[in-house]
Amino acid sequence: MRGNTIELLKPGIAFSVVITVIPGLLSAGKIPSLALVAATLVGTLLVAMSSFAYNQIIETRTDSMMDRTRNRPLVTGKLPLWQAHALAFVLLVFGTYLLWVQSTPLAAGIALFSFVYYLLIYTLWLKPTTVQSTVLGGVCGAIGPMIGEAAIANRVGMPGIMLFLLLFLWQPPHFWALAIARREDYRKANFPLLPVLKGIPETLRSMIFYQWLLVVATIAVPLLGLAGWIFTVPSLFSSLVTLLLIYRMRKDASASSAMKVFFASIAHNLVWHAAFSVDAAVGILRD
Repeated sequence: MRGNTIELLKPGIAFSVVITVIPGLLSAGKIPSLALVAATLVGTLLVAMSSFAYNQIIETRTDSMMDRTRNRPLVTGKLPLWQAHALAFVLLVFGTYLLWVQSTPLAAGIALFSFVYYLLIYTLWLKPTTVQSTVLGGVCGAIGPMIGEAAIANRVGMPGIMLFLLLFLWQPPHFWALAIARREDYRKANFPLLPVLKGIPETLRSMIFYQWLLVVATIAVPLLGLAGWIFTVPSLFSSLVTLLLIYRMRKDASASSAMKVFFASIAHNLVWHAAFSVDAAVGILRD
């Protein structure tokens, strides 16, 4: 039962969402209290896990068509549907309540908006119908920094907007790399992803385009006075490494090459989040 619950809630992936909140918490030029940090991170974690559970509830049929997802607990019947509904609902209510009461209502509202967008806009509408679902769906995946800034400053300003933009631009190359590696799976489930409908060359051109936009956005962060060299150097370097690997895929677009880009983008994501957080913390302590 424990393994099935973990598979339903995907706490590892939810934790990756929580990581994106941390730079936002440090973006207001002051160190947040431990109570605020804990409430914001735990609340975000609970809402994220609820959204992943509801995603599997919605996609049980298509999950059964794909090799990657056909052993999920709702597909195999190892976890009853009513238990999944009950657990997801409790996590959503408690996570939203924790953010509202212990953080700020604005942070709770942004988290709830992300939840609704992910399930109603992305999962039910965009993903089954449009090749641009990866881009448009990036809105909900990029909202973590805004939750963090809303928690510490009770507003969303330029830091939260720029951090949102970095995450938004990071997502298309990241997920298209996985889609290239798993394109036959997505074809079986009739998901109109870019590699399935437009082919790998067109997907690579789009990946290169968005990765270059990410490079430009990374450079814009210090130019706007939002960070210094501690953020810029490692973030720009890791972004360019990912870009180089995407260019190399034009000669070798195998699944293994695609997964190299996929994991390189994960590393890049961790690097720039850590770099921004350290840069912000150093700035706060210096002041």
